[in-house]
Amino acid sequence: MNEDAPFSKITNKIIRISMDPTVTPIFQPLRRIPMPLEGAVNEKLDELLRKDIIEPKEGPATWVPPLVVANTTNGSIRLCVDLRRVQTVIRERHPMPIIDDVLAKIGKGKVWSILDVKDAYFLLELEEESRDIVTFITHSGLYRFKRLPFGLVSAPETFQRTMDEILANCEGTYWYLDDVGVEGSTVEEHDWRLNKVCYDK
Repeated sequence: MNEDAPFSKITNKIIRISMDPTVTPIFQPLRRIPMPLEGAVNEKLDELLRKDIIEPKEGPATWVPPLVVANTTNGSIRLCVDLRRVQTVIRERHPMPIIDDVLAKIGKGKVWSILDVKDAYFLLELEEESRDIVTFITHSGLYRFKRLPFGLVSAPETFQRTMDEILANCEGTYWYLDDVGVEGSTVEEHDWRLNKVCYDK
């Protein structure tokens, strides 16, 4: 796999972030990060740029939340953006599934696969006009997301709606956000269904 290749995206799907026009945008100051972490943060930012997930922000800025650095269980760092103040998003209110309802739909398959969609929200591209809303400030300047970021209040329902549309005709398939289960009564049936989920779009 080419580590420098752009991150995959769902084709023919562009996401719009709708904001309440009566709310005044908020600029938040830079949160300084410990100097020993600056190198690792720069590497992560470069990776996100290479993968076409973020881009440098040019021109005037309106909404500007700060970058936050979080530690992961394997000792690496994860870059987060504090989007709590950018929560005047007008949500689409797509119904989110209830886990018990998902479990109740599961059949009596004998062969199973469980798929976990990696960095799932980044599969959804933002329209040009929505990207300024998710601009963020770092020690090396301003960037903005080109993909749907984690932490945005509307992101889960936007992604769930997308999955509902994509997988609606996939028999023996059950999903909740980025977790997808595929079952079959035989290996052949399971493999056919799994192939449809993964490739037949």
